[in-house]
Amino acid sequence: MNLKFMIKRSGRGASREVRLLSAAFRIGHKSTEIRIDGTNFMAQPIAWLNGRQLAFDQMALPVWDLGVVAGASISEMARTYGHVPFRLKEHVQRLVDSCEELGLELPYDHLTLTATATELVVENCKLLDESDDLGIVWFVTAGSNATYLAEGTVPGPSVGIHTFRLPFHLWKAGASEGVRLRIPHVRQISNSIFPVHRKVRNRLHWWLADRAVSANSSGCRALLLDEDGFLTETSTSAFFGVVDGTILSPRRNVLDSMSRRLVQEAATELGLRFELADLPASAIQKMNEVFLSSTPVGLLPVQSIDGTAFPVNQPDSVLERILGWWTAKTGLNPLQQVLERN
Repeated sequence: MNLKFMIKRSGRGASREVRLLSAAFRIGHKSTEIRIDGTNFMAQPIAWLNGRQLAFDQMALPVWDLGVVAGASISEMARTYGHVPFRLKEHVQRLVDSCEELGLELPYDHLTLTATATELVVENCKLLDESDDLGIVWFVTAGSNATYLAEGTVPGPSVGIHTFRLPFHLWKAGASEGVRLRIPHVRQISNSIFPVHRKVRNRLHWWLADRAVSANSSGCRALLLDEDGFLTETSTSAFFGVVDGTILSPRRNVLDSMSRRLVQEAATELGLRFELADLPASAIQKMNEVFLSSTPVGLLPVQSIDGTAFPVNQPDSVLERILGWWTAKTGLNPLQQVLERN
């Protein structure tokens, strides 16, 4: 395990940094202090880049990498429940499939990407409280921009894996009160540009949409329509509306969401009707209940869309039934985990 250290001279109140103070404070991981012969050692999370293990704050891409120059990269995210990775193999397979469909070179196989992520989780969970969990991120860039490298060998893709402590505090208001959504003028990217169902890092339109919504309604998130006026998703979550007991979710121009797969799996096992459909904005008025799903947070209720209100945290709701199933599968109620974390 790679470590970064700070040495404190005892008795004189002074301190000497062998290297920079651990980035663990900046990135949200809890630091572990080890004391040996009067010296304090500060450990930080480890990461992995292009086949090499390194400290998290040493993760960096060169300015000529196409992931930086053009936003040309594919990503994947999983998480732990109770410090145990959840469906890691499925997430890695989606990454592999995305690289294949979009034609990005992936120089590491499924086994390497899975085993490396598992090793990082084991080590980095040692820096967490028991009530915390990790997000797990993989990324693959398209290679290097030859224009920036006038001569010599053009490096291939950058492949990285890292973890981060899940920031439950950011989701607490949404978990307790419900998320407020608004539909902005920004539209979802069309499948004619690239396969929207693949998880990519080209997300400028999402940033613009959330900024536009937040500027007019602080604390709101953007829910995008596609060019034909149908509902799609938010910048981080799959969207679900319940109409007369049927769970409806947008059919097209949305991510092939792992969390949405879970909701669909839950509906099947619970005997709930689930349908992928083209949903115009007018369909919102017919919805009795609305919720969101994403890998890091799990499930969140929706309080309102453009001022139309929905019931939140009802004991007999579809969301509560899905949460019960989710809890049985993962060993944790993700909504309760958010609410109980200080």
